[in-house]
Amino acid sequence: MLDVYGRGGLHLPVDMLVFLATSNLRIAVYGLRWLYGTLRFLHLFGMASFFGLIMLLELNRLGMFAAGTLQSAKLPVLRIMNPAFVLTAVTGVALFLYDPIGVGLHTMFLPKLALVAVGYAHARWIQRVPAVRNRMSVKRASAAVALTIWVLVIGCSTWNHIERPFNPADVHRMDRRD
Repeated sequence: MLDVYGRGGLHLPVDMLVFLATSNLRIAVYGLRWLYGTLRFLHLFGMASFFGLIMLLELNRLGMFAAGTLQSAKLPVLRIMNPAFVLTAVTGVALFLYDPIGVGLHTMFLPKLALVAVGYAHARWIQRVPAVRNRMSVKRASAAVALTIWVLVIGCSTWNHIERPFNPADVHRMDRRD
């Protein structure tokens, strides 16, 4: 049987989503449109800040800038980029809890979370391996992987945002049991 978005993909357990959606806190805040708007703005602001800065750093690692041109700016950039990532993650969790069923059933929600986890692990551990930091070809490949991961995260987010549930009447018309 088709799911709400008609893709039949992996998604979070519906029972868990229903539990979250019917919690007292979620019911108390669900109608607060200003809260949703504020969370969405902060999420997009954090994501844009994070992606812009990660792009700057990774393009530098790819060799797009003259040697050393960003070295003095690297620490200040990281001081902005890391809180931007935290802001994006915290507001992302809040947006999920605001509408767990609407968010959790999207086709690309779990792939997006997996990519975020892989991107975080890549930045936290893989890029710090001496072989990655010291060999230019490996360093550039690592930068290309990082950029690819974060572009895919944005792609998954876009897919989720434009995906609309089926009209129940359309689902019944597509029922193969008839």
